[in-house]
Amino acid sequence: MSSEGRDAFSPDWLALREAADHRARAIRLVERLRAEWRARGWIRIVDLGSGTGSNLRYLAPRLPGPQRWTLVDHDADLLARAGAAGTDAEVRCVHGDLTEAGLPAAAQADLVTCSALLDLVTEEWLDRLARACRAAGCGAYLALTYDGVMEWSADGSGGDGPATASDAEDAAIRDAVNAHQRRDRGPATALGPAAAAAAEARFRTVGYRTWRLPSPWRLGPGDRALALALIDGWEDAALDLSPPPAAARRIRAWAQRRRRTAAAGGFELTVGHQDLLALPPPA
Repeated sequence: MSSEGRDAFSPDWLALREAADHRARAIRLVERLRAEWRARGWIRIVDLGSGTGSNLRYLAPRLPGPQRWTLVDHDADLLARAGAAGTDAEVRCVHGDLTEAGLPAAAQADLVTCSALLDLVTEEWLDRLARACRAAGCGAYLALTYDGVMEWSADGSGGDGPATASDAEDAAIRDAVNAHQRRDRGPATALGPAAAAAAEARFRTVGYRTWRLPSPWRLGPGDRALALALIDGWEDAALDLSPPPAAARRIRAWAQRRRRTAAAGGFELTVGHQDLLALPPPA
């Protein structure tokens, strides 16, 4: 999600989150996808908003047989790093946006993938993606869509006392971040935490079979750097809504307390995501 880090699409942020992304995946969906991939003899994968190639690094070793990947991203610098990622798959990078480059590429795919993307898109774009996939008869594996859940708890191993488990401002910060996720994007509004359910509904409308499962980040003391980056990003998102001065002071005070929580350890932080697999009718 765009509010997860201070600079959500920087190479450093993408590298910081990659391990958490990979371990959060809903394995049952990957297993179902692998069986469908093998049965249909699929080869061509289009990865939308590919960044530095995290989705490629996760999926390529888990899918059998030859693979031809097309990575689409609006950031040429990130794509250059993706192209350098070590893999046995054939990889082609396309510099362009999700509409002008991504949708035409999807029309030539056996499988369309994305990771941590759908909460940033609009309902109209999502509808176009589902229709493009249906026209191509391709599958869609849409992973790690933020779903609005942010929960802190204590793990029993220490930390900074009661504030580790709860903070009076946690719910207000979560609500502010979720509102920020749904902000306008040009003439339309981003789907934000509603995106995974909206995507499932769109694919079912075009006749697809769908499976949607939770894929939450479960962060602990070993993820301190990621937790600190999240706190920075959430503080920025809440302040970006231009709250009144008293609310802004509460936001900054919350961020300071939660930085102490993360630095001290003994915490658990759940950030909700959902994975969606959408497959065309049986051949």
